[in-house]
Amino acid sequence: MFDIYLTLIARGLSTGAIYGLTAMGIVLIFQTNNILNWAQGNAGMFITYLAFFLLALQLPYPLVILLAIIAGAIMGGLVEKYLIRPVREKSRIGLLMITLGLAMVFEGLAAFIFRPFPRNFEPLLKGSIAIGPITLGQQDVLVIVLSTLIFASLFLILYRTKIGIGARGIAEDWYGARVLGVPVFTISLIIWSISFALSGLVGILIVPRFALEPHFMLPIQVKAFSAAVLGGMNSVLGAAVAGLLLGVMENIIAFHFPYLQESFSLVLVVIVLLFLPTGLFGKKTQRRF
Repeated sequence: MFDIYLTLIARGLSTGAIYGLTAMGIVLIFQTNNILNWAQGNAGMFITYLAFFLLALQLPYPLVILLAIIAGAIMGGLVEKYLIRPVREKSRIGLLMITLGLAMVFEGLAAFIFRPFPRNFEPLLKGSIAIGPITLGQQDVLVIVLSTLIFASLFLILYRTKIGIGARGIAEDWYGARVLGVPVFTISLIIWSISFALSGLVGILIVPRFALEPHFMLPIQVKAFSAAVLGGMNSVLGAAVAGLLLGVMENIIAFHFPYLQESFSLVLVVIVLLFLPTGLFGKKTQRRF
């Protein structure tokens, strides 16, 4: 039984890493723009369709992943510059509606261009690997390794670079940072690019578990929002940790009570918020936008 739980935890870490990466993208945009990006999941879905098209052209899988990440970064930058920036200081509701509209546009474009019927998307790595008593799919190991590298890279960027320091300054006070000479619009563009690039990578890593169709990222986005709220909407570290925690707990719950798997994350969020309104790692802040 102990071996089973070790395997459940390991597989939960793989799933949780996906939740954590997506939640980090959501929190990064929320911190620097004070809006919820409802298009996070569908952006990843659309980029995954682009990757599927590139794979059909017989391009090498690693190259396709790299091109998809670049495409996501470009897409995020364009969205910020031409859709978010013009409305940013005029209407918060307008920004929310833009992200909702983007989610529907991505879904509609995917269905129109690529057709909505499900497709199989092969993983980069097949087969399984035994690590002591734990048996994991090679794709799961890849997800854990890549996610660890990305987590570390993002934290280095946020806490060891001028971009990261500027982003954290914007999170505290957009106008104050602007007065002090922080290039707020450039940093916002970079954050949107990073967020969409993360979404594209997540889509490619997770889609082999599902069928590629216009709604496959919806459950991931719901769980990622749960992780973001659970960890604290003003904490990137909280989003990552909460995503991992949610993945592990969800996997264990699903083993014992499969019918509770889908609702567990939302119930957990409600319970935590009753006692910790700012989440596990969040802190009370007075933000000025």
